[in-house]
Amino acid sequence: MRSSHLTLVAAAGAALVMAACQTDPISGPSKIVGAPLLDMVFGPAGNSAFPVVAGQRITAATARDTLEFTVNFLPPTGTGNSYQIALVDSATGNTSAATSRIIRTVRGRRPVNRDSSVATTKVDTATAAQFTVADTATSVAIGIANTNIPSYTHVLLRTAGEGAVPATISSTARTGFLSFRYKTGTTYAVQTGVFGSWATATANRLPFIVSAFVVNANFWGDWVRVDVRQLIRPPAGFRYAAWLMDERTGTATRLGGLLSPVPENQPLDDADLGTGKWYTSAGILEAQVRGDMKTLGVVPQDYTFITLALEPYGGTAIPSRPGLSYVLSASIPNSVASRSATAGKVFGTVASTSGKSLVNTTVYLQGINMTVPGQVATASTTGTWQFRAVPTGVYKAYAIPFGDAVIRDSATVTIGAKLVSGTLTGDSVFVTLRIP
Repeated sequence: MRSSHLTLVAAAGAALVMAACQTDPISGPSKIVGAPLLDMVFGPAGNSAFPVVAGQRITAATARDTLEFTVNFLPPTGTGNSYQIALVDSATGNTSAATSRIIRTVRGRRPVNRDSSVATTKVDTATAAQFTVADTATSVAIGIANTNIPSYTHVLLRTAGEGAVPATISSTARTGFLSFRYKTGTTYAVQTGVFGSWATATANRLPFIVSAFVVNANFWGDWVRVDVRQLIRPPAGFRYAAWLMDERTGTATRLGGLLSPVPENQPLDDADLGTGKWYTSAGILEAQVRGDMKTLGVVPQDYTFITLALEPYGGTAIPSRPGLSYVLSASIPNSVASRSATAGKVFGTVASTSGKSLVNTTVYLQGINMTVPGQVATASTTGTWQFRAVPTGVYKAYAIPFGDAVIRDSATVTIGAKLVSGTLTGDSVFVTLRIP
């Protein structure tokens, strides 16, 4: 019996030694710090929206001096970056920055509104050849008024990450991420827009499609690990990056960009137009994402999904969020999500400084990074209100009196978590809002 026990202990010890020396086929030798929480089903994102052109038209007058179109779903640009508008002739490669009238339209649900109607905010800029995008719900209407329009054949959108708009483009060079043709020979006919790298030679263009083979995707200790093969190159001016996203509060945390496999571990931020042994003409042979959640100060259970997204590069800072250009995504595994704190509570009162009736005052709670209210409540005759199930995160609480249309008071609400009898429990927070 004693001998059998010793044999079992020795076998267990040998197994631990072997486990500690396991090798990740992409990352090389790795030290296991605990069992993986759960492999993720990482595949094409079902909630993505890539940049698209709509409403293209050209004036029918002989001069052909005005082009109009709208662009939807452009990801936000980081500080110092912008989108550029250009006209290109596919026969000669001649290119010109196109000064345009640019109207940004941001659509989102009203901060406080009983019928949840959509609020539309329009900003009509002075004419320019470039513009920025700060919100994921932005539509950009562009009007190019230029007597040189007949000298070109295509409209092209680029990012400033590619540099200034060149005077000419070679037949083999790829550039830009969104384009459409409006002239063929002497015939004017607006065609469908294409998302993907453009080139004067049709054979050299690379329309973007979701294409990848996911080798491995999981949470392991403090790390998120994703290994992929055969990703298509991103459109010119864009790169891939992994983000943790929370649909409840709008919180987004960037885990990092693509890296080449070990031992190089080199950034692949130039995967759109760069050269190297990891690239083919159309794809990326092998790549990895390694996100250190401990260094970033995040825990995965505070998020609802992880995504590999496209983001424009350039400027002095990365975008604050990835927009909606999700390429691959996965829900946070149940074994991770189950470690989330139970929902917290937000309750409080609405007080009137003038004795105004408090009944039916609307109070709503909105994630700090979201445009859509998450929860709505109505104050009682004494002004009390409550939200009984609020996930951890940062929110804004707003109040608007009955029959009014203006926010009268707001407060930032942080729902943290504490350990109660071994269970993570969301905070209960009291808030006072004041109306005239």
